[in-house]
Amino acid sequence: MKLDKVETYSRYIEIVEMYGQKGCITNDYLQREAESLIVEGKLFECCNEKNAFLFVQKDTCKRLYYYLNDFSATVVFEDDDFVVEILYRGEAFYPKDEVAYLEKCGFRINLIRDQYVGMYKDLHTGTVVENLKIDEAQTIEEVKQACELFNASFDHFSGDYISEEEYGNLLDGKNILIAKDIVTNSFLGALHLTVENKVAWISHVAVLPEARGRHVGLGLAEAFIQRNHVDDKSRYMLWVQHQNTAAVNMYQKLGFKYIGKSTLSMIKNK
Repeated sequence: MKLDKVETYSRYIEIVEMYGQKGCITNDYLQREAESLIVEGKLFECCNEKNAFLFVQKDTCKRLYYYLNDFSATVVFEDDDFVVEILYRGEAFYPKDEVAYLEKCGFRINLIRDQYVGMYKDLHTGTVVENLKIDEAQTIEEVKQACELFNASFDHFSGDYISEEEYGNLLDGKNILIAKDIVTNSFLGALHLTVENKVAWISHVAVLPEARGRHVGLGLAEAFIQRNHVDDKSRYMLWVQHQNTAAVNMYQKLGFKYIGKSTLSMIKNK
């Protein structure tokens, strides 16, 4: 399989129009960022008569986007690590055809993440977690400590890797919450948040292994809710691994609700 760099935005649109036929199955959600990816030289293509494959170069692998019109036309993915994510609307719409096709191409199922949402008036906060203090990161060193924990804690392929180039913006934007032990002032865990269209998102939350069982994650989640509270209609969202029952239970107890939206990741190693 030979990859060619997508050189112009018009070429990207040509692929979309040529392969995005009626009945086509696609996971292409690149429209808003395609142009910037092309400028950065990070978007690649591999097309055959019926199907088109687009690849984004990430820090740890290539992320695959596809237009599938012929499920018999499999391809061989090699010479790199690949990840693909498929968005679907709950169990009734599990993407079995795409999964079967990608398995024939050498991919395997990795994990499932579910989307949860909450509105401030429906959330339950006020838990007192003993010997825990939570503040915004004050230094680049604290941001680095948090991001290194995020990167080490989450899936190497499907997780959103945070590079050192982002540390300054995270510090300036007050996007990192740090949990520390009140007595020892030792680092226990961290939360990465973003705000988009007046919705506050949990992007990452991680706790040191030795601090688990102390409700550090709960303290971070409640601090995130309160710091982004404007009024009773303030909205919050997050993705959580379906397999992480402890995290799922925590968010459900806080009042977050699954909205019937999930993403399944599959990986192919070189």
